[in-house]
Amino acid sequence: MGKDKWAKVIDYLRKSKRDPDKVLRLLKGGDKGTETSYTVARSSYSLNVIAVITQRTLDPKNKDLPLTQVIWNWIRTKDFENFYNLMKLNEKKTYDKNKQADYVKQIEDLWYSPKQKANREYFKKTKGYILVNPTTAPQEISKEIKNKSYHSSLLKIKTR
Repeated sequence: MGKDKWAKVIDYLRKSKRDPDKVLRLLKGGDKGTETSYTVARSSYSLNVIAVITQRTLDPKNKDLPLTQVIWNWIRTKDFENFYNLMKLNEKKTYDKNKQADYVKQIEDLWYSPKQKANREYFKKTKGYILVNPTTAPQEISKEIKNKSYHSSLLKIKTR
């Protein structure tokens, strides 16, 4: 019975040009309760981008700049290069200066995405910070940001 159960899947994988290691990593990454650095990075990417862009738009030196210019200014910094390399580490992608226009487009698309409305509103309200009480449990912080993981080294956390 075991062979019959998986026969279609195995047949498909053998006929397709899939990399077995990648398929296995994909399957293992989907294990419930398993949170790898890749899944954290992937789920926190949009949250981090929205927070940083909010912080930068609220910065007095960027007061009169359009959003696109704020993004361009950020992606030209070492800060963005480090952020990108950290977030894309498991995908084996690194920052490429020749792709700056692509990065701006991706970030603008993310910013204007309807799915990011709650994040934009949250970070606008908190001025780009994740607000926590010194006694707040991590689960409570997660609820406020819709249960998304985040890299605390990238976001500003402020106690209330």
